[in-house]
Amino acid sequence: MVLSAGSRRRPKYAAPLLSPTCLHRLSVPGEFAAGLDDDAGEEEEVRGRRAAAAVVLVVGPLGKVWRVELCRPLAGNGDGEAWLDGGWAELTAAHGLGEGWTVVLRLERRGVASLRAFDPGCCLARFCIPDTGIKTKDRPRFIKLLQQEDLEKMKIPEKFVQQQLTETYTNSHQNAIIVCPLGKFWRVELEREQPDVLLRDGWLAFLAAHDLSEGNILLFRYEGNMVFTVEVFLQNGCLKEHKTAALYLTDGPKGLSNAPQQSATKYEVSPVERKRMRRNEDTCLEGSNRKSRASPISVKKVGSQKKHLSIVPQNSFTKEMTAYSVHSLLAVKGTFCSQIGLLEASMITLKTSMNKKGSWRVAFKTASTYGYINGPGWSKFCLDNEVKKGDHCTFNAIKATVWHVVIVHC
Repeated sequence: MVLSAGSRRRPKYAAPLLSPTCLHRLSVPGEFAAGLDDDAGEEEEVRGRRAAAAVVLVVGPLGKVWRVELCRPLAGNGDGEAWLDGGWAELTAAHGLGEGWTVVLRLERRGVASLRAFDPGCCLARFCIPDTGIKTKDRPRFIKLLQQEDLEKMKIPEKFVQQQLTETYTNSHQNAIIVCPLGKFWRVELEREQPDVLLRDGWLAFLAAHDLSEGNILLFRYEGNMVFTVEVFLQNGCLKEHKTAALYLTDGPKGLSNAPQQSATKYEVSPVERKRMRRNEDTCLEGSNRKSRASPISVKKVGSQKKHLSIVPQNSFTKEMTAYSVHSLLAVKGTFCSQIGLLEASMITLKTSMNKKGSWRVAFKTASTYGYINGPGWSKFCLDNEVKKGDHCTFNAIKATVWHVVIVHC
């Protein structure tokens, strides 16, 4: 059930909320098309345009193989436009797919893809073999195209709740476990609002850690006993690739995790970054006791003469910034908040220098197992300090509501 951090996943493409046009001609990203077939096919006229078409095989939910044309403009390349045409309309019609359905294609090998279909209720469609009435066996799944209202708490599709969770969800079972693509466990609290079941406390931190926002597509597979594995798709429908390093940098709610502790994490620093860090440290220590105001980041020699950035776990933490954390909110571990005595909503002062100049007031809010920073003050801090995706920020709590920040730009 648990995915290893180094496991290689097959490429997938998710097309949510099919339109009537998509039922006859489905556009696919060039990168997925290149993996499906990169050989030039026969040249033909497709809807008034010159295009190259190659025949690929699509295995339907019942195991039947369909011959479908994969078309690309002759002037295009592997990163450009592509679409499934001849044979695609027959496939969708045979399975009763309609407007509002979602399909997920998985590349099995060159020229062959398998298809799963999700009905307008977002649940995996169950098809019966003709004449026998025997349903295909597959683990229960549901798919969600993230909307703005899903970012704070997400509703599990009502049909899925009725079919899969009515017997397992009770008042005494208030949590679900989400297993991310890198194998880390996230504990998310369930909230019952008749007739809905919502993912709430812990959900916001999960989104922030995986850089997810409106337009991303999540495919949940139910393993039983309120455990879900999840796959993440980009806005273009392609499967999102997760860096292994994210497993060690992500802060999540308190609970099961196979990620190593931050105190054991090290990152190699270039000579240019070391010089910039030293200048930042000198500025931070100006006018203060260097022993008592030591920077949370220290540069140490390793046996191979390489230098690494080591994290002091006592009153500091380091985050690799994502687009979500820069533009929306920054999640903070509940254990860190408890350790420094930050137990309720407050205003925090962020400093990049220990001098009075250069400080930013940001809003800190709390949830059951974590805290987070957001609002105009946080946006201004990121803008003024040119914080962007990929940068590493180390937050050192001088006081519960005064944090010194060292920024290492990527």
